[in-house]
Amino acid sequence: MDPIKSKKTLLWILLDTVIVAGSMILSLQLRFDMEAPAAYATQMWRTIPILVVTTVAALWLNGVYRTILKYASVETFLRIILSTLAGTAVTFLAALVTKMALGTQKETNVLLMSRSIYFMQWLSSAFVLLGSRFVFRMQDSGLRRRARESRKRILVVGAGYGGATVIRDIQNGRYGDAAAVAVVDDDPEKVGSDIARVPVVGGTDALAEHVRRTGAEEIIIAIATPKGSLTGLIEEALATGCKVRMFTSAQDMKGAAAREVNIADLLGRPETHLDMTEAHNFFTGKRVLVTGGGGSIGAELCRQILAFTPEKLVLYDISENYMYDLYFELKERYGEIVRNTVVLEVGSVRDPDSLCHVMAMYKPHIVIHAAAHKHVPLMEGSPEQAVLNNVFGTYNTACAARDAGAERFVLISTDKAVNPTNVMGASKRMAELIVGAMPHGNTAFMTVRFGNVLGSHGSVVPIFERQIKAGGPVTLTHPDIIRYFMTIPEAASLVLQAASMAKGGELYILDMGEPVKIKDLAEQMIQLYGTGKEQIVYTGLRPGEKLYEELLRSEENSTATSREKIFIAKPEGHSWAEIEPMMAELHRCIETRGDVKACLHRLLPTYREPEEVNAAHT
Repeated sequence: MDPIKSKKTLLWILLDTVIVAGSMILSLQLRFDMEAPAAYATQMWRTIPILVVTTVAALWLNGVYRTILKYASVETFLRIILSTLAGTAVTFLAALVTKMALGTQKETNVLLMSRSIYFMQWLSSAFVLLGSRFVFRMQDSGLRRRARESRKRILVVGAGYGGATVIRDIQNGRYGDAAAVAVVDDDPEKVGSDIARVPVVGGTDALAEHVRRTGAEEIIIAIATPKGSLTGLIEEALATGCKVRMFTSAQDMKGAAAREVNIADLLGRPETHLDMTEAHNFFTGKRVLVTGGGGSIGAELCRQILAFTPEKLVLYDISENYMYDLYFELKERYGEIVRNTVVLEVGSVRDPDSLCHVMAMYKPHIVIHAAAHKHVPLMEGSPEQAVLNNVFGTYNTACAARDAGAERFVLISTDKAVNPTNVMGASKRMAELIVGAMPHGNTAFMTVRFGNVLGSHGSVVPIFERQIKAGGPVTLTHPDIIRYFMTIPEAASLVLQAASMAKGGELYILDMGEPVKIKDLAEQMIQLYGTGKEQIVYTGLRPGEKLYEELLRSEENSTATSREKIFIAKPEGHSWAEIEPMMAELHRCIETRGDVKACLHRLLPTYREPEEVNAAHT
């Protein structure tokens, strides 16, 4: 038994001993108007030890000492009454049996006293024992009430399953020293009721008032299965100045507490969770090679692929630091299986010999090409580097995969390849053309295209977050710029789905909802990470930047697939005979140090200057 609990039990036994003994003394004195005869006093002192032992034993056997008093119920008090009655009754019976055994001897009444004394003793001992427990419970309740008043006060949004789960966890101490003060819900049938003694109030459009009235310091949005976007509700919660957390079905399935609100919650649409069953079956037991495996998308691909138990997972990247960090992250998550499954290979996609050597060594079934230069302003200043990495790097990787007998090759592209206005987008468009026209042999080639990825290296989100935490200002190029956004897990899931279902020649696109205005995103992030006072400063569009992005070219008609949120577009058909001269011209331009941008303009009629495109949309 716990030493502290044992000590408390012993103290209660000592207190009960005093109460039971005192009740007998008091009953005797009251019976004789405080002038009890000496003979009765002798009998009383002989009776008290028996009475104490029988009563305490009855209390013990009835589980009174095992009861946690702050949770004591009517049943507990009934046990005390019955235990004291049992103790008194057994003592009286013992005295009666003693008298009968001694018969008419002098010591006949050695224990037996008047029945009224026993009755008074039982009433008084039961009353005082009950009173002692009641006083302790009231004192403990007062202490807990004062403690609750000093606890962190949490306002729960959602009176459904999610809200009930969060309230239960709060009351069980999962959220530390905290108390749920109210539940907010828009359902009029729930308003006025309570969940585990926490009142349900309405509605969510008056969060600020509920926070003011309850003194809440934190809001937990506990809508386990939202029917639509929670962006508006999150924004309103953030505007109250409270700390805001989220509890969804994902937390419930993992048995996890509510998480911090993150920027993905402000997408303006629910995050897409694809059914990965078919992808899991496809990747299990396969050898997979990921170029750019240390980057944002490449790293998430590796995390998800490793959960599918591949035979081998090869990370190929020029950055050994990113790969090294990812390797140990995977070891912490998946254990020793990583040692036998994951391989790190340092190399550049510009080096065809290195690629062919690695591919021949591991003979991957699937090659996912995530390596690329992607920073628009940097590539405007170094167009030849964009072409060498994004165009010829893609060609080198595709050829090596085909020659090694890979079953599938997946190119990760970008919406900036659609009607490009910068070198990066134009180089990715060339990569799409190469993959679409590549003589395939036994390899199925496909492309996956998506928009901006929240939180990836160099994206606006980490830049904004860093600026906000530094106190501002938050720099934005233009107030009207809009972009499609998706989370890193969404992007990786789309790639893996595409790899599992493609036959060859497809262009896959994820439904990313409506594009997001970057200005709105910046304002939401200021509420999420800042004080709300950080200023937004407009710096002007950067080289190659356009106000909007597109996911499809006019010639590409998309159709739904059997997978929710995944669409397939029909890419513009080009033969290898058309693409090969284009690559040769690009190669000559780089070799002779010609104007790479001008060369790209000649090869890609849809590549236009951003000023021309932006002027038509302002």
